[in-house]
Amino acid sequence: MLLLAMSIIAAVSGCATYRPLPLADDKALVRPAIEVIARQAPVDHPRLPPSPVLLDRPLAELDVARLALVANPDLIAQRRQAGVAEAQLFAAGLLPDPQLSLSLDRPYESGLVNGFAGGLSLDLTSLLTRSADVAGGRHNLERVRSDVAWSEWLLINQVRTLCRRIRFLEQQTTIAEEAAGVAKQIYDLSAKNKRRGDAKLDETTLYQIGFLDAQDRMLGLRRSLTAAKMQLNASVGLAPEATLTLADMPALKPVGEFTATQLTATALHQRFDLVALREGYATQEASVRKAVRASIPLPQLGINRARDTSAVWSRGPSLGIGIPLWNRGRGDIRISEATRAQLADEYAARIIQTQADIAALRADLTAIDAQRAALAAEIPELTRAADVLDKAARAGDVSLVTYETVRAALLDKKLGLSALEQAQSEGEIALESAVGDRIWPAP
Repeated sequence: MLLLAMSIIAAVSGCATYRPLPLADDKALVRPAIEVIARQAPVDHPRLPPSPVLLDRPLAELDVARLALVANPDLIAQRRQAGVAEAQLFAAGLLPDPQLSLSLDRPYESGLVNGFAGGLSLDLTSLLTRSADVAGGRHNLERVRSDVAWSEWLLINQVRTLCRRIRFLEQQTTIAEEAAGVAKQIYDLSAKNKRRGDAKLDETTLYQIGFLDAQDRMLGLRRSLTAAKMQLNASVGLAPEATLTLADMPALKPVGEFTATQLTATALHQRFDLVALREGYATQEASVRKAVRASIPLPQLGINRARDTSAVWSRGPSLGIGIPLWNRGRGDIRISEATRAQLADEYAARIIQTQADIAALRADLTAIDAQRAALAAEIPELTRAADVLDKAARAGDVSLVTYETVRAALLDKKLGLSALEQAQSEGEIALESAVGDRIWPAP
């Protein structure tokens, strides 16, 4: 009876209590103000130097990234995975609980007493696999932390890309608005000349089509600008109607300083996703060791105390062991080894893809830089020609339609140059994101 009472008390004292955690839809829709987020920044990250976020000046792209690390909803949810991995590591380190068995026998014949038995046993197999469980739990925790760090790195570069995209789209929208105005002036002049009989219908129609195309381009850029601002607010974790004042864009960087081979070598040591894959492989290695150890037939040891229906007391040890005839844990071993081979192939595939991505981004940046430089060299000459035609048009030496046509072509070239500069600027971030570290010094 004493053994029974002590067992019940121990079982009750070891029980946990349930605490509900209800969902709150309305609370999730209320996004924090930017001032609240700025007070919580910065969040430590190996690739982002810590610095306070000052709201009394335009925000640099890294300042916006620091805000995003604090308030991005997806990142907040993913960081909870580290808590889950820590709990799994804690569970792996716990010793197994002993097993208590109780039985009661009621005799049907008179003159006999109730018989009962009690036993306490412990499974030794879990003790043998405990070290593998703990090692796997540690590697799994590092895997999750590396996955979170990689997601943070991707978010940093996504925010940087959006900041640059917004600034370039603002520039392009301004140019497109001016180009649409010029195209409208050319069309109006041609329509006026047509009414006087000085222009043909086909010429006026072509100018009208040019004006409509310029207007469509302007409206499309406005739409893209609005979408980029909304996407940036969502990435930072702000309300859709929030407004961010962004600093000027950093200057374009020289492309030819690093070879693809050098960048790939850097990526193999710096990319957090590769670290996560290596830790995941180490976790599976621990699973293989656990499966092999679990196949060893270890006994389940126990002690028993009993009284039979004749009031005879007895006590003694007990031993239970699985006989490895058919199963022998071979299925678990085969599965764990196959999973390990799969992870090894996934790691090799990720390395090959990383090498290909870096080479492609590096080549694309080189091509964009050459195209941008060629177009930039044409702009000054076109600008001088437009200035000469402007003076000639004012003096009446050339028609206003001719000047406005050249001016529209100049604006088109400026718009194309801005688009190439945007592609090169965003390509720099894409290359740094693929390498897993900053290539050029922070602005």
